Amino acid sequence: MQLDKLQGGMPQPGAPQPGASQQGWNAEPQAGPAPGWAGNPQAGPPPGSGGWLGRNRGYDDSPVDSIDQAIADVALGAAARFIGRAVAKRVQRTVSERVMPTLANNQQAMLRQQIAIAEQHPDVRACMTDKVIFLAGGSRVLPMPNLATLTTQQADALVAQLGQG
Repeated sequence: MQLDKLQGGMPQPGAPQPGASQQGWNAEPQAGPAPGWAGNPQAGPPPGSGGWLGRNRGYDDSPVDSIDQAIADVALGAAARFIGRAVAKRVQRTVSERVMPTLANNQQAMLRQQIAIAEQHPDVRACMTDKVIFLAGGSRVLPMPNLATLTTQQADALVAQLGQG
């Protein structure tokens, strides 16, 4: 196209007009950095990341500064581990002193409820495979209730339903 401009020749059929803007690979080069990933590459970590080792180090840093930084890093790491252990011990103590006794009491109450139901209705049977309950010698079945939340009143109602058939 540039050769045609210099020679003043006629454009080829199907070629874009000299004054028209072009897009894509056929476009004229533009000044400035290329957009996106094709921009000027830069060595090192991304800007603002603090460098490879967590801090920006220049050529004028002395080895004493890096030793001081290493000592500070070790001290901070030890402090973090100490705090972590203290928190873990406190959580473990809370669980063993408060949560476990509460769970044990709840489980004992649920077992007492289930024993009371079993003593009150000794003819109730359960099929764990089919997850149903029925009365011994009866012909009706009901879906297995959640035994953890079953009350004696609910058990009485289930036995009454099973006895109707």
